[in-house]
Order: sequence, then C-alpha cells, then structure tokens
Amino acid sequence: MKSILTFILATFLLFPLQAQGKVYTVDNLPKVHLQNKMQYVCNPAGILSQAACDSIDSMLYALEQQTGIETVVAVVPSIGEEDCFDFCHQLLNKWGVGKKGKNNGLVILLVTDQRCIQFYTGYGLEGVLPDAICKRIQTRYMIPYLKDGNWDAGMVAGLKATCQRLDGSMENDALSDSNSGGSFDFILAILCFIAIGGGLAFFSARKQSRCPNCGKHQLQRSGSRVVSRINGVKTEDVTYTCRNCGHTIIRRQQSYDNDYHHRGGGGGGPVLGGVGAVSEAEAVSVEAALAEEWAEAVVPVLVSKINVIQCPSFEIN
Repeated sequence: MKSILTFILATFLLFPLQAQGKVYTVDNLPKVHLQNKMQYVCNPAGILSQAACDSIDSMLYALEQQTGIETVVAVVPSIGEEDCFDFCHQLLNKWGVGKKGKNNGLVILLVTDQRCIQFYTGYGLEGVLPDAICKRIQTRYMIPYLKDGNWDAGMVAGLKATCQRLDGSMENDALSDSNSGGSFDFILAILCFIAIGGGLAFFSARKQSRCPNCGKHQLQRSGSRVVSRINGVKTEDVTYTCRNCGHTIIRRQQSYDNDYHHRGGGGGGPVLGGVGAVSEAEAVSVEAALAEEWAEAVVPVLVSKINVIQCPSFEIN
C-alpha cells in the first residue's frame, strides 16, 4: 500500500516537470479551439493559471461574437529551435484561424524558454492591428509583467488591450499615437531618400555644365545626332555650346530609348563602350538610366514587403 501511494505521489510530482520540459510543435500542440469553440487558450504545460485562461477565453469569445475576429493563444515552455514567427504562421494555417474569405485570424504565442511574445495577424487585420500597434501593446501592457515571470498578468493585460483595440472600445484609442509615429518615420525616410537623390542629381548636372575652356557653368545643349539604337539603348553625339565664351564640345551619351518597349527581353543588358573610352557624361547618363529602372523594379517590391510584414516578437528582458 505504501509503495502504491509513493508511486502515485511521484507521478503527480513528475508530470508537471515533464510538461514543462516538453518541446511543442504545431503537430503535437492540443487543438483546443477546434475541439471546443469557446476555448481559445492552448496552455498544455499549465504555465497560465486556470483563472487567467478563463478570463482570456471570455474576452476572446466576446470579441468573436461582436466582430467575427477569431483569435487563438498558445502558451508553451519550448518550441525547440523553431522560430516564433514561423511557428505562428504554421499554427494559423494548420488550425484555420480566421473566417474564410476575410482572413481575420490572430495568433498570439508566448514561449517562455525563448522569452518571446509573438503576434501574427491575417491580412484582414493589418489595417486595424498593424505592427506599431502590436509593438505598443507588447511593450506597454505585457512585457512589464512578463519580464518578471508574471505570465498571468502579462497575458491577461495584453489580451484585454488587444480586444479593446479590435472592438473599438479603447478610450481615446490610446495606441494610435504609435501608429502615426511609425508612419511619420516612414515618410521622413522617404523624404530623406528623395533629398539625397535630388542633391546628387543637382551636383552631377552642375559638373556637366562647366565649360572646359573658360571654367564657367554655362554649357548648354545646342544639338544632337543619333548614332545608333541597339537593344533599347540609344547612342547619340550631343553638342554643347558655352554661352559665355562660345566654346563648343561634343559628348557621346547613351540612354534608354523611350520607344523601346522590350527591356530585358534578351540575354543580359547592353555592353557600354567598346570604341574608345566612355566619357564621364556617358557614365552619368547610363547610371541615371539604370537608377530609374532600379526604382521602377525595386520600389514596388519594397512597398509590397512592407504591406505583408507581420507583428513583431520581443525578447522579454
């Protein structure tokens, strides 16, 4: 009888330790919300108290009833070497979080051994819950508790702020200032980029307008002759005349032909030069053309990447 009691006691003592040390994957994580639509918190290792889970379940049920937004919360001790962002992405897709056609799912993941809190939103929530708002919720409401190991308080406070943001009940929308600040920083970066580009273009143009005879910046284009059009690149001899001393020079320049509509269709770009040395003006002209094409090809990609960035994760220091 004594040995049986000892075995039972050891089992109850060791089970929580085994749960705490377990590495969870998307496949072995209990699908609590798929089994019970009123349960939103997956807490297999018991890191959160039952009271905290009940409070979060109640908030997320009310949120879904009011807005249709579906949220799941996973709190685990370890996901091994898996990245928190990738884990959330897999979880959202595997569990089908969010309404079909609206893509309005939200996954919130807490991994205690990585000290990581991660928000992952479906595309339908990017407008109301952008990165800046997620960051503010994490830093203002969650991390002050999580860094001290107070998992209950941090998760309940963070979920409460998230629900208030999503259902519109947050007083004075206290989180919006961070969003406007992020937008301001982005606009400022674009303005700086434009200013630098404009400055470089100005100094380049000024350098090209200097007369080699009198040294004055009075060179003015007075004529041109097309030499060739090959693979969308136009080569021409451009005549410049100094308005101060009348000195005339001819510069061979290359630029993309506006009438050529099949850029990049062949194998590789045009070979510049080949006959004599390429003048400085030629190099500047070609560089400007390449910069224009880079902007056309790359800037839309950058904007696209910005639009699909998901909410960040933070280390709990």
